[in-house]
Amino acid sequence: MKYTSEQVLSMSWQEWNETMAKELNEAGFLGPGFNHEKRRFDHHIAPYKADGPVEDFILGKVTACKEITHLKNIGLLNNGRCPMCGGKITGTPRQFTSGFNPNTNFHICKSCCSGGRRASINPANKSGCMLALLLLPFNLIKAVFEMIG
Repeated sequence: MKYTSEQVLSMSWQEWNETMAKELNEAGFLGPGFNHEKRRFDHHIAPYKADGPVEDFILGKVTACKEITHLKNIGLLNNGRCPMCGGKITGTPRQFTSGFNPNTNFHICKSCCSGGRRASINPANKSGCMLALLLLPFNLIKAVFEMIG
């Protein structure tokens, strides 16, 4: 089934996630689950479920490029709704692109894009690391003089 923007926006965030899970399962995709043979959680082992926090469905359970592409093709993604916050995308949509796979991308709203820029997981963005980077030239010069003398 091909979904319209009106259909997607009329669903609650939970209903939207449940619809995505249903469509992925019907298309034969498998999500994360417990692998009893390996005795650990694994990808592509169990049917998709929209349980847990609604904000964790996309990029929490659905992470593979093929699944994201399928959801875009049937109109459940890139159709006027932000999968990060569940809100309506107004104006020009922004693009989320996975750092692990640049082909895994979808539209997000302006506020989620701005929020992502503020929330960095790069430890060099922390002030303690910046101080260490500023002191690095001093330590290098000191080490050179210690080697010479």
